[in-house]
Order: sequence, then structure tokens, then C-alpha cells
Amino acid sequence: MPRVDDRQKFTMGSFLLYMLGFLLFWEWLRPLSTFTNTNYLSIFVLFSAFLFTISYFELSIWVSFPIKLLALAYALHTIYFPVSFFDVQWVSYLVNDLMNASQHAFARDWDSMSNLSRTFLFLVLLWLISYLMHYWLIQARRIFLFFIITVLYVTVVDTFTAYDASGAIVRTVIIGFVLLGILRFIRIIEQKGFRVYQNQFPLMWVIPLALLISFSSVLGYLAPKAAPQWPDPVPFITAVGSQAGEGEGTGRGGGIQKIGYGTNDSRLGGPFVFDDTPVFRTQISEVHYWRVESKEVYTGLGWDTKPADPASEQVNPQNITTDSPHTLTYGEDVQTEDLTAKVEVVKNGLYPFIIYPGQLTAVDSEENRDYQMNSVTGKLMTFEEAGESGLETYTVNYKYPEFSEAMLRNSSTQYPGFIQERYLQLPEDLPERVRTLSQDITAGINDPYGKAKAIEQYFADNGYGYNTQDVAVPDRNEDYVDQFLFESKLGYCDNFSTSMAVMLRTIGIPTRWVKGFTAGEYEETIGDGVREYEVTNSNAHSWVEVYFEGVGWVPFEPTRGFRDLGNFVDDYQEDDTNLDVPVEQDEQNQQNQNLENGSESSGFELPFNLDKVLNWLKWIAISLISLLVLGAGFGYLTRKKWLNKFFLWRFRKRKDEQVFQDAYHRLLWLLEQYDVKKRPQQTLREYAIEVDRYLDTGDMKILTRKYEKARYGQNDQPVDWTDTKELWENLIKRIRP
Repeated sequence: MPRVDDRQKFTMGSFLLYMLGFLLFWEWLRPLSTFTNTNYLSIFVLFSAFLFTISYFELSIWVSFPIKLLALAYALHTIYFPVSFFDVQWVSYLVNDLMNASQHAFARDWDSMSNLSRTFLFLVLLWLISYLMHYWLIQARRIFLFFIITVLYVTVVDTFTAYDASGAIVRTVIIGFVLLGILRFIRIIEQKGFRVYQNQFPLMWVIPLALLISFSSVLGYLAPKAAPQWPDPVPFITAVGSQAGEGEGTGRGGGIQKIGYGTNDSRLGGPFVFDDTPVFRTQISEVHYWRVESKEVYTGLGWDTKPADPASEQVNPQNITTDSPHTLTYGEDVQTEDLTAKVEVVKNGLYPFIIYPGQLTAVDSEENRDYQMNSVTGKLMTFEEAGESGLETYTVNYKYPEFSEAMLRNSSTQYPGFIQERYLQLPEDLPERVRTLSQDITAGINDPYGKAKAIEQYFADNGYGYNTQDVAVPDRNEDYVDQFLFESKLGYCDNFSTSMAVMLRTIGIPTRWVKGFTAGEYEETIGDGVREYEVTNSNAHSWVEVYFEGVGWVPFEPTRGFRDLGNFVDDYQEDDTNLDVPVEQDEQNQQNQNLENGSESSGFELPFNLDKVLNWLKWIAISLISLLVLGAGFGYLTRKKWLNKFFLWRFRKRKDEQVFQDAYHRLLWLLEQYDVKKRPQQTLREYAIEVDRYLDTGDMKILTRKYEKARYGQNDQPVDWTDTKELWENLIKRIRP
């Protein structure tokens, strides 16, 4: 039996192992955007893919370590810092933040660590896992434990979160079993001493294995299944977990969310529990909502912003103006009142953005910060030394509008091109019945304001209920708005505001989805008409802004149980100036507000469309794999027509000392493919006689004697390949099906 002095290197095999190992690890990252608040999943995936690529080339640690460290720094810079990568200021801020984080870690004060430090630790974890995957795949040749843990992880997040793992479990099983099969094959080769040459891997064995596993997994997924025989324990577990973890809430809806402001709105839906933790206090003279940002892209599952949006631009806090036509502005003919409000943030971990009402004109604070406003979303971020840094107290100056209903009714429906392109967007697969319902509601109404008011009022007149517990989470193939309008008819502000925004778009009226906070709960009257309010996480809210040509963006409130947003009068010639509600009524109305759970993030976006790049890479990979599978399958079925010619070509120009033994082994393998197999009890000479009879020649006996002499002889003189090549080629040419 051939001996193996050391581990063989399988170039093609290593590539397959790394590719499958990365795909298996990717299943750990996919659910993060569903049950966490990260907006940068694509960056984590690209970073992990880069680490796997560097590990594949097995570079020296003196080369690979600096490259990986540079990639980690670039990932952090992309997420958190809007300045140039070569600006040393952000590096200084990063080092200081990590030093502070180390102090918090030694003190076990994990809550005080910044998001930057937590992201750094997460990237380091990805780095560590990439190293462990290299060890498991290449050194230990074992992946079973990681595979089992991955299966458990996918099933747990599918059971206890909103993540739909139907496809993930199929992918995990296919990838895992193919990995186990390849590693088992390699271990057999190494343990038994078989030779498989460098740059050559038995694809004809791997591909049938992959196809068999894929077919079995898909068949099992699609096959009919018996109904559960035992009661489902999940509702009980989630209910207990919700009550134990939050201290309130029934858990009837699963208790999977906790109310508060968040940045990730890509997947809306599901129940939540209230959280009365204070966020900020305000001193104001007018009761109104507090705005953070708007979003304009409806995906069918939630809201997003265009990745191609312009980056945030530096603004002067004493005179906040932008040249963008998207920002929250009112037309020149709209009457506004200049007001001032004081904000004191009491939240543990300051928001790195400004919360403001109306049209913001200035921010005044004793703390020195840099201000950058996103010219599309209207989000005003605050920075210190190139890093996000919130303010404890500040004063905002703003314009508070009074809208003329006569002006709104007479506004033109000829919208600018940039408004039509961005704020009339709808997914291609939006169910047609949503559009039909909108048309039915607004039938006979000719002006855009009347249509907006009709849809705003529709929910109150048709039995739609406000509910925070029994709120459905639509499937990935189910539209969020369609499900709320026609199936559940139960929900909270996200359901109502999103539905109104989408319905207006279906009839050609531009809208955008806005999120922030309601006025909060009244505390006391300070004097001169100034009142103090406390805003908590439970005051997080979303509403709708509708665009009217010549007027600007006008807020609407479709959610049941909430006060009217806008300050409307019949016309500016009348004295009816303010429709503000009494403080007592406002307090009662504010008890129901809500928004999905979340936490702050940087709010900056890459200069290129990461989602589009990943989508291209995904389809390119799928196309290449499909072509590879089809080509390999066709090659396997027709192998007897081309294998002989391939091996003749393969060994024709080789002149190294190992060529004869390699050629002889390949001849034995080829004979087996044509069912001329060597029986276990046969010697090589007995087998050579059988082959000569089958091929009607005597060359196999001669070739076998030369092989035995070269393999087991006492002298180290190699066999002259030139003298034996003709014998070998004659045998190859004689082999026929």
C-alpha cells in the first residue's frame, strides 16, 4: 500500500472547503438585521469574506496580520467616520474610545461602552472565527461540532424571533453535509495512503454527493408533514421570558420587542412591550411632535433610504440651511411662527443627533460640536473629533407652520421630477388590491388634500384597531401594508403610517415616512406659556408627511388614538389660528404611542451601493455555480468519451521523476471507471494478466514489472518515462466502453 509522508495539499479541495465554510458561517450573520438594530450587515459580510480570502492564501502572519488589521480599521471608518480615511483625527478618536472601553470592561460596566467599541469587538470576533474555521477545515479536518451548533442557532432564532429560517435550514443542511463528506473523503485519503495529486481534486465524487444531498434536503422540505402532536411550548416560554425580562406585558404576542427609537426599519411588524424610561425633557410653548428623520423607500417589508443618497453635509448650527430640495421646508406663502424649545437629554447614552420640531433654523449649546445634516432624511448628526458625540442640553430655534386648507386644496398635482422619482416609489410586487382600495376611498375627490384627509380618516371609520400585542409579522413573501389592510386590521403607528403613505403613493400623491417622538407627558407649567414635558421610550412614534406643491411637506396622523398633527386654518384671512388641544387631552392621547425597538447608529452610508454590489455578487456566484454543476454533470455523463484523451494530453509533456508512478496510478483508476476492477485478493501481476486478456495485449505485464521495480526495488534509479510512455499510451488507447 502506498505510504504518505505528510499531508497532501488539495488546491481545489481547499478552495471548496473555504467557500463552503464561509457560506456556513454566513448563516450566522443573516438573521442579525432581523432581531438586532444593525444597519451594516453587508459590511460585516464583506469583512468576513475578506478574512476568509486572506486565510485561503495562507500568507505569513507578518503579512496577513497587518492586512487584516487594516481591513478592520477600514470597516470601522466606513461605519462611523465621515472624514477621509487618511485623516489621523479619526484614528486618535478611535484609540481614545478603545482605551475608555477597556476601562469599562475591567470595571464590568458593559452598558457604558460606546457603539464604536462594541462594533470593534464584534469585528475582532469575526476575525477569530475566520481563524478557527481555517484550523477546523485545514488542520483538524473536522467541522461537525460547528455544523451542529449552526443548526441549533438557526432553529432557535427561527423559533424565538421574527427571522424566517425556512430557507436557512435547507442551506445549512446542504452545505454542512457536503462539507462533512469532503472532509471525510480527505481523511480517508490521508489515513489509507491513497495519492491525489496537487491541483487535482475528485470533483466527480463531490458533485454527485452535493446533488444527492441537495435533492434529499429539498425533497424533505417540500414533502407533506404531519401536524404537531404535542402543544407548542414556544408561546409559554416567550410569555414567561417577556414577563421576567421586561417586568410588564402579557407576552401574548411573543414579547419580542421593546419600544424605543431605532434606526433599522427594514422589517416592521410584531408585538412590543412599553418602556417608560425617560429619554429627554423639553420646555416648549406649543405642543407638537419631535422629528428625527424621514425615509422614502418602501420595500414591502419596511422602510429604507436610497444607498445612493448624498452624504451628510456640514452645517452652521447658528444658521442651519441646506441647498437640498428634499429637506423639511415650507413654501414662501406658508405662514410660520418663530419658536424656541429647550431640550435636556436624560437617556443613558446620548443620542448623537438633534431632536427638533417644525423647520429647524438654529441649534445653541454650550458644548462644542460639529453638525452634519443629511440633505434627504433631515437627520442632524453631532460630532466631536470626527466621532459621534451627543449633547446633554441644547436649545433649538425653529419655524412652526400654520397651513391654509384653501391653499392645500388648490395645490397643483404637477410635481417636480425629483419628487416624483423619490417619493412615489413603490415595490413592483405591491398587491393590486391596495391600489384599488385607495382609488375607492378617494373616488369623487379631486384635490390632493381632500384625498389625503379621506385616507387619514379611513382607518377610524372602518374598524381598524390600535393594538401592541396581537400584531402580526408578515412573511417575507407577504406585503406589510396589504397584510394590515386586508388581514389583521390590528397594529400600531408603524402599520397606520406606512399604510397611509403607501396608499397615497398608489394614487400619485408624494409621501415620506417620518419617525421621532410625540410631545410626551406634561410635567408642569414654568411660566409665560412655557410648559415642561418628559418624553420616554414609549413616546417613540411614526407618522406621514405629504408633499403639496407650493406648500411643502405637511404632516398627517392616521394612527388611532393620537392627536391631529398639523395646525390648519380654513384660510389665512381668517382668525382661526391654532387648533391645539388641551393639555389634559394631550396627556391622555399620548399613552398609546409606539415604535419598534432600536438603538442609535452612525447614520452614514457608503459612497457606493453595497446592497447592489452584494446582489450582483450573489447572482454572479449563483450563475457560476450553476454552470459548474451543469458542466460537471455533463462531463460526468460523457466521461468515457474524453477521459482517455485528457490523460494522454495530461502526461504527454511531463518529464519529472514522479511521472511514471503517477501515470500508472491513473491507468489503474481509468480501468476501474471502465469496470475492469482489481479485486482485493488479486496481486498487481494477476490483475495485469487479466487486463492484458481484456485489452488483447501484453503491455500491462511489462508496465507492471517496471512499476514494481520502481516502487519496491532496492535501487533508487527512476524508470525512464521515455521508454515506458509508449506502452502506457497504447494501453490507454485500447481502453474502450
